[in-house]
Amino acid sequence: MRAALAALASALTACASPQQHSARIARHARFQSQLIAGRGFQHQAYVALRDSDMLVVFIEGDGSPWVEGGRAIATDPTARVPLALELAALTPLSILYLGRPCYLMPVRPPECSEQLWTAERYSEQVVDSMSVAAASYAREHGFARVLLVGYSGGATLATLMADKVPRTVGVVSIAGNLDPDTWARLHGYSPLSGSLNPALRPPLRADLRQWYLVGLRDTNVPAAATERYLQRVPAGRVWSYPDFDHVCCWQRAWPDILKRVLDELNGPAAPDAAKTMESN
Repeated sequence: MRAALAALASALTACASPQQHSARIARHARFQSQLIAGRGFQHQAYVALRDSDMLVVFIEGDGSPWVEGGRAIATDPTARVPLALELAALTPLSILYLGRPCYLMPVRPPECSEQLWTAERYSEQVVDSMSVAAASYAREHGFARVLLVGYSGGATLATLMADKVPRTVGVVSIAGNLDPDTWARLHGYSPLSGSLNPALRPPLRADLRQWYLVGLRDTNVPAAATERYLQRVPAGRVWSYPDFDHVCCWQRAWPDILKRVLDELNGPAAPDAAKTMESN
C-alpha cells in the first residue's frame, strides 16, 4: 500500500492543485470529506470511522505560505506534499485529518487573512479554532481517547492543542518545529509575530504521553532549532533517526512507529525507552 500511495502522490502532484491532490489521496484511502466548525472558521477535514475507542488527529505541516523564493505570500498555502495525510492513510484506526483555517479550500472564505498562514500560523486564534473542531468531532462520535499527531508546523499546533482537547492521551511530533522563534532566526526568516511558541509555554502535563521524532539529517528543523524545547521533555521521549531528514523516510517507518506508540499507550506504564532509536 505504501508503494501505491507513493506512486499515486507522484502522479498527482504534477497535474493537480494542492486541494485536488489531497482530496484524491483521501479518496484513495477511503476517507470521507467533511467540514467541521471550529471557533470562527470552518475546517476542511478528511475522516474515517473504524472500530476503535481512540481517534487519531493528524495535523499537516505549514504547506506553502510563501512563493517565489519567499518574495510573495501564497494565495493558497495548502501543502503540495501532504505527508501527514499520507501517514493518516497508513493508519488503521479512526482518523481525523484536520485542516487548518483556510487550508484545503478551493475558494478562500471571506474570514481568511494571509496572516493566518504567515506570521499568525500558530496564533491563539488558529489553535483555539482547531481545538474546538477536534474536540467537537471526538465528543460527537464518543471517542474515549484522542491521540494528536503533527508533522513539522503541524507538530507545533499539536503541542499547543494538547491541553485544550479533552481526552487527549498523547502527542506525536514528527520533525516538529517546536521553537518557531529560534527556527526563524536560524533561517533568517521574519519572526512569526502573533504566533505562540511552545518552547516559551509551560511544559505539557506530566500524565500526557509524548513522542518527539527527530531526523538527524533534517536541515529544515535542525537540532539547534528544537534544543530549548526538548531539554524539558520527559527522559526517553525523543526518538532519533540517524538517516532521516525532514521528509525522508517517515512514511516508510510509520507503521512500526505507530505500533510502538500504541503498545506504549495500551500497555502498563513502563520506564521510558532509550533516548535514541536506530532507524529501520
